[in-house]
Amino acid sequence: MVDLAKQAFSSKNFDLAAEIYERSIREYGPKPEFLLGLADCFAKLGQFERAFTAYSKACRVGPMNPKDLKHLVSSLVNTVKQDPLINSEMNKNVVFDCLICRNMLYDPVTIPCGHTFCRQCLVKDASKQCKNCGTKYLYLNISRIKSSVLLSQTIDKWFPEHSKAVEIKKMANDAFQTCRFEEAIRLYTGAMELVPNDHLLWSNRSFALSRLDRNEEALEDADMILQLRPDWPKGYFRRGCALYNLGQYEESVVALLQCLALDSSIETAKDYLSKALHNIILPLSPDNPKATELQRELNPSLLDQLIRTNFDCTVLLPKVTVDTVKRLKDIITDTVNSATNFLEGKDHHQPSQPNLPQGTRKALLKDPSLVCREDFECSLCYRLLHLPVSTPCGHVFCRPCLDKCLDHKTECPLCKSCLAEYLAERRQSVTIAIENIIEAYFPEDCIERMSQHEEEIQELASMGLDSEHDIPIFVCTLAYPYVSCPLHIFEPRYRLMVRQCMESGRRQFGMCVANGDEESQFSEYGCMLEIRDVQFFPDGRSLVDCVGGKRFKVIGKGQRDGYNTAKVEFISDHPVADMEEVRGTSERLYLVCRKWWEELPQVQRAQILQHLGEFPGPETESSYGPNGSAWHWWMLAVLPLDSRIQLAIIAMTSYKERLRALERVLGFLKNKHDSR
Repeated sequence: MVDLAKQAFSSKNFDLAAEIYERSIREYGPKPEFLLGLADCFAKLGQFERAFTAYSKACRVGPMNPKDLKHLVSSLVNTVKQDPLINSEMNKNVVFDCLICRNMLYDPVTIPCGHTFCRQCLVKDASKQCKNCGTKYLYLNISRIKSSVLLSQTIDKWFPEHSKAVEIKKMANDAFQTCRFEEAIRLYTGAMELVPNDHLLWSNRSFALSRLDRNEEALEDADMILQLRPDWPKGYFRRGCALYNLGQYEESVVALLQCLALDSSIETAKDYLSKALHNIILPLSPDNPKATELQRELNPSLLDQLIRTNFDCTVLLPKVTVDTVKRLKDIITDTVNSATNFLEGKDHHQPSQPNLPQGTRKALLKDPSLVCREDFECSLCYRLLHLPVSTPCGHVFCRPCLDKCLDHKTECPLCKSCLAEYLAERRQSVTIAIENIIEAYFPEDCIERMSQHEEEIQELASMGLDSEHDIPIFVCTLAYPYVSCPLHIFEPRYRLMVRQCMESGRRQFGMCVANGDEESQFSEYGCMLEIRDVQFFPDGRSLVDCVGGKRFKVIGKGQRDGYNTAKVEFISDHPVADMEEVRGTSERLYLVCRKWWEELPQVQRAQILQHLGEFPGPETESSYGPNGSAWHWWMLAVLPLDSRIQLAIIAMTSYKERLRALERVLGFLKNKHDSR
């Protein structure tokens, strides 16, 4: 029977397992194994009142240790764990905070997704997942990413007290590691005089106090942590540990569940929760000095309420979900307004330090003269950073500026570190912390810089819309309407051109053939290419899948960012007057071309298919359009024609004349083949 119950439990059929255990208890008596199994089933079913009763009976008929409560603990954690509501609200306003330790950044490192954390926090974090956006980095090597130069300099300059406190904190941590707890407490206290609202210092001191069994003081520090950071799970952990050490097991369980509700991955909290629950369920012996009436019987405490409501989350965490989110929103709004007034010189009164989230309070500076726009200018364009991106070597540039540099060399423009890996990964994520600082402290400059960027993009998007706007020109070979044209882009100027075409949303450029030795010498006629897809290679090269579009005539030439541009006049076919004759010629010539294609050797056909695709099907007269049928352009692209003949055919505005030209070419090729 027991084996059958265990099998049902393993297959998650907890109702059946509970039924079997209850039958076994009726038949064989209340054995510890039966009662414990039944209690685990009730716990998995979320019937916690019945589970506690079963666990209590089990511990009275046999030995039980905290590890036997693992199913109870896991079920409780799954019941109370919350969605990251507070994180989602706070993350939008993070400026100088690390979202792992929730403290001001120290030795800041920006990971590829654009979010920044303390280096030590990233090293300790075993999840390999960004705490902000959830991106997973299984193979991210933190040691290969250097600290953010701009963020480090800004924090040291704007918040010198923080830097001093960090140095003291290091000494305190060293003292703690060598069990010199009194000295550690003294040093933590000294650091707290510099930054009294640093919740990590309160947490560390609480831990040090608990090691000296000064648990009342440890609890006071834990309560202070929760005032400073009501959304920080470790604050509830510190409170739960202090309460546990004081023998207040019920309150300890509540605090530990509050911790795990915010972060269900803290294994140490689960261990303490197991021990606290064990001490509640297991009656303490009368000679135990920590035994109290409160612990010998369940009074109508919060824990009892939780048991009776099957650990309803609204009973457990009413102040750490909806109310706290609302409070944080209000604090954020008030603080941003205060910071704006302060920086504009409207209010020189330094506000008192209320119990605010650390990230919002740090937006207030004692000396607004420390804010310098030049510190946040791109070293490449000498303008305010726009779309700031961080390199693995720790430098920050405008994303478009860095892209242009990497078109020429795969190295950092400042320190010359190799950025081949950065380029290969095609990182495009904006550094959120830098962007938030610029938006918060330079709002007007930020708007102006954004307008400049939008004007540049609009100028790119307008290229070719009318005779007043140039189109980018790729000087290579001729393209034809409707015909595929795959391109291998490797020159820096054309890499930039393709990227600008994609960023502007136009996804088009002109193709002309060279007719001289000079860069500006290209053909009078050409064809637009529409970008269908771009495949980037690790070294910055790309394969661009294009298809021919409108034909044009060049009426003016220019240059932009190193590549050619042109004012053009788009051309199209004149209306067909003798449609019957044109249709007959088209149908007859299509059959001739189809036969020619089918008689080509297999090797040649395979090469053409790979480059230009399948031979198009015949078209009706209604689908000729402004450029005629697709199949005749495909044939012109396949045939070995001199570039002068190709240009002459491209320039023709009569579908009938192009068909005649194609017929003459095929006749010439047939005669040449027959004369061999």
